Amino acid sequence: MKIKFATGPIAAALLCVVGGGATAQDTDGDGIWQVEEFTCRDLLMRGGEERDFVLVYMHGFMSGKMAEMTFDTPALTAATDAALESCIDTPDQPLLAAFEEARG
Repeated sequence: MKIKFATGPIAAALLCVVGGGATAQDTDGDGIWQVEEFTCRDLLMRGGEERDFVLVYMHGFMSGKMAEMTFDTPALTAATDAALESCIDTPDQPLLAAFEEARG
């Protein structure tokens, strides 16, 4: 198996988040959220490093779920754009559904 490393906006976001210590919080504010319950609206209400953290987490979650070992920056960037557009169009949908569609 070959692992391909690439740089770009998502890689930069990951580096910022790892160093920044930002955490996504659920609506109760306890810092714990269930992936299947997190909505697009929850993502859109966050900004900056916190939003970046959630996006990077979701890409990692999806890559693990799909057993992907390649970090394809252009594909991940396109998938991020598609997921965000879907979230803007349908903010009450689960974020996981938006990512499953975008990463399909």
